[in-house]
Amino acid sequence: MTAKNNFIEFSRPFIEAAKNVFETMVFTKLDPQKPTIKQDNRSKGDVSAVLGLNGEVEKDGEKRPYRAMLVLSWPYDTYFKVASAMLMDTFTEYNDEIQDVGGEIANMIMGNAKRDLAGLGYSSNMAIPSMIEGSGHTIKYPDGTIVILIPINSAHGPMYMELCYSEA
Repeated sequence: MTAKNNFIEFSRPFIEAAKNVFETMVFTKLDPQKPTIKQDNRSKGDVSAVLGLNGEVEKDGEKRPYRAMLVLSWPYDTYFKVASAMLMDTFTEYNDEIQDVGGEIANMIMGNAKRDLAGLGYSSNMAIPSMIEGSGHTIKYPDGTIVILIPINSAHGPMYMELCYSEA
């Protein structure tokens, strides 16, 4: 199996995990749109949760190291609605009270995906999520990775999932 095929296999658990987390924690269904290859490092949203991941993938009796990153980005309005639903309060501006909501969501998605990835032959070590806030911010992706952008619609508004993956 090639790294490209592994990337497709690797991506599915994240999409399924995101659907599950948003239904149970944010009380909305997600509608993922057609993925595209991202051409730049500028975020599509105003608030981004960034979480790195590395480990080994075992296929056909061979272990290969990999590295990956999950990025979730929201426009401000969507982020406020997601935070409001999750925390059962009303938020209309970015503040200390909601700054970690995106990171918590990324952690939950990564935790669910990590369990499913293990069943596909991936061992995983995940980093602590970091948050980036501000219109037009950029994301530093690991060198040598291709970034897939998945626009996602929900009742709370649009959001974006970005996944990058490479094998050494």
